[in-house]
Amino acid sequence: MNKRNLWKPLLTLGVTLLAILYVLPTLLPADTLPKWYPFQKRMSLGLDLQGGLELRYTVDYKKAISDNLLRIRDSVVDAVVDELARKDGKDPEQLTNEEREALMARFKAERTDFDTLRLTFVDKEDVKVVTVNLIDDLRTDLVRQIPTGNQVVLNLNKKRVTQIREEVVEQTLDVIRKRVEAFGLVEPDVRKNGDTDIDIQMPGVRGDEVEAVRARIGQTAQLAFRIVDRSPEAIEFFNKHSDKLAEFQAKFPEKGALLSLDRDGSTGQWILRAAAGTQHGAGDTLAKNAVYSFIKTLSIPDDHMVGLELEEVREGGRITERYYRTHYLFSKAGVTGDHLTRSMVLFEQQGEPYVSLEFDATGARQFEKVTEENTGEYMAIMLDDEVSSAPIINEKIGGGRAKISMGGNRPRQEILNEAQALVTVLTHGAYKAPVHKIHDYEVGPSLGQDTIDSGILSLVVGVALVFLFMLVYYRGSGLIAVAGLALNVLFTVAILIGFNAALTMPGMAGIVLTVGMAVDANVLISERIREEIRLGKGPRASMEAGYKNAFSAILDSNLTTALTGIILLNYSSGAVYGFAVTLLIGIVVTFVTQVFITRLIYDWYIDRFRPNHLSVGI
Repeated sequence: MNKRNLWKPLLTLGVTLLAILYVLPTLLPADTLPKWYPFQKRMSLGLDLQGGLELRYTVDYKKAISDNLLRIRDSVVDAVVDELARKDGKDPEQLTNEEREALMARFKAERTDFDTLRLTFVDKEDVKVVTVNLIDDLRTDLVRQIPTGNQVVLNLNKKRVTQIREEVVEQTLDVIRKRVEAFGLVEPDVRKNGDTDIDIQMPGVRGDEVEAVRARIGQTAQLAFRIVDRSPEAIEFFNKHSDKLAEFQAKFPEKGALLSLDRDGSTGQWILRAAAGTQHGAGDTLAKNAVYSFIKTLSIPDDHMVGLELEEVREGGRITERYYRTHYLFSKAGVTGDHLTRSMVLFEQQGEPYVSLEFDATGARQFEKVTEENTGEYMAIMLDDEVSSAPIINEKIGGGRAKISMGGNRPRQEILNEAQALVTVLTHGAYKAPVHKIHDYEVGPSLGQDTIDSGILSLVVGVALVFLFMLVYYRGSGLIAVAGLALNVLFTVAILIGFNAALTMPGMAGIVLTVGMAVDANVLISERIREEIRLGKGPRASMEAGYKNAFSAILDSNLTTALTGIILLNYSSGAVYGFAVTLLIGIVVTFVTQVFITRLIYDWYIDRFRPNHLSVGI
C-alpha cells in the first residue's frame, strides 16, 4: 500500500478499537471491568423490553408571550404618556409624578389576548397620539391596527410569536434533559412532538424514582421577587369581593368550605384563607385548588397578581393549624431567576435546611434598587405562583444574596430532599413557560421474556446465515464482505451506545435491515468485479472498476432508504422513531464500511499477496 495512504488503515484500526472499547461494557457482566476503564456506558433496553416511564407535556408558550406582552405594555404606556404631554405642550422630561399619573388616567392599556394590547382613551382625540411611527420606534414587534372610536389595538407580530414559541419549546427541551441527567438516572429520550408537545421516555425507572422524576420535570421553577401592594384598593380587594365568595361557597360547597376571609395583621390586607389540615399531603392540593378556582371568578388587573403562601400555627412546638393565604402583589417582578448565578443548600442555627441564592452583578443592582425604593414595604419571594416568604424590607440590601425557607412540620430528611431538588431545578434554569402534562404512563415490559429471547435469537441467526451465505457463494470476496459486515454491526452498536440510545425490538429490526443493505452493497461490488474479471482484467484493475461501477447503484439505494428514514424520524414517535434512528445510523455506517473499508482490505490483500486472480465465488 502506498505509504502516503497509510493513514487510512491506521484510522480504520483506531476507530475499530474505539468501537470495541465502547461495546465491551455492554457485552461483559457489570463490575467486570476496572473502575479506571474509560468507557462505562452500557446499552440500555427500551420501554418495550424493560418498561419504565413515558410522559408527554405541552408547553404553554402563550403564557410566555403574554408575560412578554406585559413587559412591553410598560414601554407603550410610557411612550403614550410622553406623547400626551407633548400634545398638551409639556416637556415629558419635566413631568412631576402627579402630572404623569394624571396623563395615565386619560387612557387604559389592557391585554385582551396573549398577543394583543388594547388602548382605550377617555377622549377620542387622544387616540391620534398613537401613530404607526410611535409604535415602530419602540422596537417591540407590535403592529398597530386602524383605530376604531376611542380605542386602538396593538398586535404582536406573527413572526415574533412563532419565534418566541420555537425558542420556548427548545429551551424547555434543554432544561428537561439537564434536570433528569442531574438526577443520575438513565439518559432520557426527550424529543419534540409537533409544535408545542414534548415526549419523554425513561426506560428502567422504577418505584420512588418515578415520583421524583415527575416532580422534577413538572416544576416550572420561575423565581421572582415581587412587592406586596398595600394601597387602599389592594387592602380592600378581597373584602370587596365577599359577595362573590358567598356565591362561590353556595355553588361549590366542598371547595367553599375551605375558604374564609381574614385580615393580615402585618400588611393590613384582607386575605383569603384556605384550610389545609395539620399534615403535609393531599390537603395542600385541595386548599390550593379551592383558592385558584375562586380567583378565576375575579377580575384581576394585568398589573397585579395573587400569590399563595403556606402558613403554620404552632402551640408548644406542635402545629395546630395549616392554611394557604393570599398576597395581592404587583405582577412586575423586581428581580427574577434569570440573574441567578448560584444556589445551594445551607442550614439555619437550629439545623433546618434552606436554599441560599446569589445573583450576578445585574441582578444584585436590581435587588439593591428594588429594596431601596421599597424600604418599609413587603417583598414576596416567589417560586412559580407560590410565595416562599414575604419579609419586610427594613433597609437597602446590597451584595445580591437572598434565601428561601423550606417550611417545617415534616421529617428533616424530607425537607433536605426538597431543598436539594429545588437547587437542581434552579441551577439548570426555569422553564420560560409553564408545562402541562398530557399523559403519564408507568409501563411494564410490553414483550415477554420469551418474545425478547426469540427476537435476539432471530437477530443472531439472521446475521449468521447472511455471513455463511457470503462465505459459501463468494468465497474470498465473501470473507472480505463478512469482515465489513462485522464492522458494520460493531460500529452501529457503538454509535447507539455513544448516543445513549435504548435498544428496542424495532431497533433490532433496524440492525437486521442494515445488515441486509450491507449485503446488497457487497453483492453489487462482487458481481461488478466478476464482470471485469471475465473481460480479462487483472486483480487490481478489476477491483477498482468493480467499485467504480457499483458506486452509483449503492449510493442511490442508500439515499432512497435514507429519505424514508428521515420521513419516519420527523413524523413518528415511540417504536417507529427508534427504528428510524437505527436505520439512519446503519445507512451511514454501511456506506463507510462497505464502500471504503472493504476496499482498504482489498488494497491490503492485493499489495501484500499479489494474487494472479481474485476469488469471487462460484
